[in-house]
Amino acid sequence: MVYRKNRKAHLAMAFLFLVLTSNFLLYQTGVQEFLSLQVTSGVAIGSLIDLAIIAPLLFYAAFKITIKQTIGLMVAGLVIARIFIPFELFAPFAGILYTGIAVEALLVLAELGLLFLVIWKVPQIRKQMKNMNEDPIYSMLPAIEKVVTKNVFIQFFMSEILMMYYAFFTWKKKAPSHAGVVTMHEKTSAVAINIMLIHAILIETIGLHWWLHEKSLILSIVLLLLNIYSVTFVLADIQVTRLHPMEIKNGKLYITQGFASRIIVPLSNIKEVEWGGSPPSKNTVKFMYKDFEEVDPQAIVYLHEAVQATMFLGMKKSVTEFAIRVDEPEKLKYLLQDI
Repeated sequence: MVYRKNRKAHLAMAFLFLVLTSNFLLYQTGVQEFLSLQVTSGVAIGSLIDLAIIAPLLFYAAFKITIKQTIGLMVAGLVIARIFIPFELFAPFAGILYTGIAVEALLVLAELGLLFLVIWKVPQIRKQMKNMNEDPIYSMLPAIEKVVTKNVFIQFFMSEILMMYYAFFTWKKKAPSHAGVVTMHEKTSAVAINIMLIHAILIETIGLHWWLHEKSLILSIVLLLLNIYSVTFVLADIQVTRLHPMEIKNGKLYITQGFASRIIVPLSNIKEVEWGGSPPSKNTVKFMYKDFEEVDPQAIVYLHEAVQATMFLGMKKSVTEFAIRVDEPEKLKYLLQDI
């Protein structure tokens, strides 16, 4: 879900806020008495239209979302309407709410069906990954898209599986070593920062979890699960950082920034490499590992045609330029000198 960042999106968000606020205030007793309003079933119909149709369409205008997500927002609008509208006014329309929930349940079941289909086709997916001859970080999601589907839910779920794989099953693997490898993290504190982050999470978990355990058992369990997930993600990030330096092989540039983003660019698609140029724009994707001090990119790569970068949770982003920082810029210049 990406905000569109244009004038229409800003207007849509303003109207969305107005729709939600006005419908909430409409059913407040104090507001009704102050304005001498008489709320009838006709008003309830108007609120249903606002919350189940107008609000999701405004959200669709403001954010880049799919049709299925829009349908989910419509069902959510019906639920919000049930909360806002008094029971005696909403009762004649309860069937609409139950129908919406049933439709959403069918969509969820369909998504689960796709998940079982992925499990069923694991041998085909593994074969496709082998044929691609690329590391799992680059090949797993494309293989699933080719064999099964490009479904967002599947991308999210399989990204989590990929995270588990790197966090727990890659510690005996070694980073590639050939003429086309250029490391990106060895002269930074990226791994040290991640290790410090794990320590901070563990200390916070031990201290805060036991304190919350006496106050709220449910909240302490939720916090514990979130911290376990955070540690798993950071472990996966460390492993991807260690195992996947920038590589140039088979006529392609492979680059990743931990587990958060990665991209494959055919060398023939590179239009220009600007070394030590102007600061990157807001639209420039950065492949630079963190350090204790702020660092600047060494080069900005411009492409002839946009390529799809894979971001956090398997989300896709169209990229036409990206900034990079490596440990050996002179080696990278040599590898890219013919472009």
